[in-house]
Amino acid sequence: RCAWARSSHPPGPSPRGTAAGAAWQAAPVSVSIHRVDSLRTLLELEPVKPDAFLGAGPNLGWGRIYGGQVVSQALRAAGLTVESGHRVHSFHAYFVRAGDERQPVLYEVERVRDGRSFTTRQVVAYQAGGAILNLIASFQADEEGEEVQSRPFPDNTPGPEGLESVPTDLFFDHRFVRHGAEPS
Repeated sequence: RCAWARSSHPPGPSPRGTAAGAAWQAAPVSVSIHRVDSLRTLLELEPVKPDAFLGAGPNLGWGRIYGGQVVSQALRAAGLTVESGHRVHSFHAYFVRAGDERQPVLYEVERVRDGRSFTTRQVVAYQAGGAILNLIASFQADEEGEEVQSRPFPDNTPGPEGLESVPTDLFFDHRFVRHGAEPS
């Protein structure tokens, strides 16, 4: 659980010092955050308003939030606002300041452009101290054509089950491929 304060004050100048201002109080808002215990639950974002999502993370005892978590959740937030036929084409992420792993992250998505082939989204990740990450992502619609960026694995590459596993406190398996020479 996390408590966020929300103003019940209408837009405009503060009524401080007036009879109406004496009655104004900040209204606490309680937000329930799901427990994160897997990569799937890490990428589950809770919608809080149109184009805004709340993300949770594990408390690993590091104090600061893991940067890969913030980037992946920001990219997920952007992806939740594009048509299903569009896939990530490219993205750039910029860390603004360190985040606190004990606090949820608010992801606000701006719909920069919706085109037939390409869609662009900008995401700002916030915590109580302000912005912690800016991300801009481009999504491309699936199109027919030759795949020019893929390269097949060498024939002697083992599958994931045939690789050495290394324990980690994150939600990922670390597996290593050992080979004697660079693939051609």
